Amino acid sequence: MAVDMIVEPKWVVQNFGNIRILDASWTFKPKADIAEYKAKYYNKFGVGMNELKNPEYLAEHINGAAHFNFDIAYYPSENERFTLYTPEEFSSYVKRLGVFNGDHLVIYGRGKDGGMAAASRAYWTFRYYGYTTVSVLNGGIEAFKLAQGVVQSGESMISSGNYEAKSVDNNILAKMADIPFDNLASIKYLDARSKEEFIGKVPIGYPDSKAEGVRCKDAIHFPIGEVCAAKGFKKKTDCDQAFAAKGIKVGDTVVIGCGIGLSASAIWLAAARSGIVAKLYNGGVHELAYKAPQHLNTKG
Repeated sequence: MAVDMIVEPKWVVQNFGNIRILDASWTFKPKADIAEYKAKYYNKFGVGMNELKNPEYLAEHINGAAHFNFDIAYYPSENERFTLYTPEEFSSYVKRLGVFNGDHLVIYGRGKDGGMAAASRAYWTFRYYGYTTVSVLNGGIEAFKLAQGVVQSGESMISSGNYEAKSVDNNILAKMADIPFDNLASIKYLDARSKEEFIGKVPIGYPDSKAEGVRCKDAIHFPIGEVCAAKGFKKKTDCDQAFAAKGIKVGDTVVIGCGIGLSASAIWLAAARSGIVAKLYNGGVHELAYKAPQHLNTKG
């Protein structure tokens, strides 16, 4: 079943009984200790769901929505903030969210840019695991409430589903070795971080890195504001124009990165809606800062 990548809140309210909603709210926090996380939470989704609860979700969420918790759905590794599980492991978690094969999933976030960065990251993740019957709620929970949608507090009572991811789509994931950092001009590498981060006005955020710059030579600055406004994604025609203005067109080899893979996911989703096939660099600056700092060689 083909579904729209981005759906409006009025549509969600009107189709509420025919969709399954996931809250992708995530509160920024320091990266967990890798060894400690692995011992306590890695592939132990029941433990994580009992102990790693998100206060924003508990305070308010769309009625009946389960929480797609980034601190559980992914795990921290040396090079990535949000490392991807195997399909079998990811399926084990998503079943606990009450997701059934064939469900039309609608994912939302909250806060800045309508929560589109976090919602898009969850959306991209399901697409990576081969699930395409998924949409993002434009504008997040605030837009949903303005459309007279019903919200609740506490935890929703969720029965297990039968979701099963059988494979992954490596066509939408870029690994560091896949990216020609010594010749980025040969592709379109979009850096989705803020202007302050891109030019080095604020610290890179990795004080122990040996990087002499803050970004990669020939990276194209493409922040989330190009495709999102304060209340969610801009119209497709506006996004089409934003990509065209940066010289990005259908058929180009496009890789999108940021710090830890959130803002880049929103650019990835907007690109997909505009017909531009792109890959998300999951490692981002987080990986480059320590594993390949020589590529962060430009600033100003």
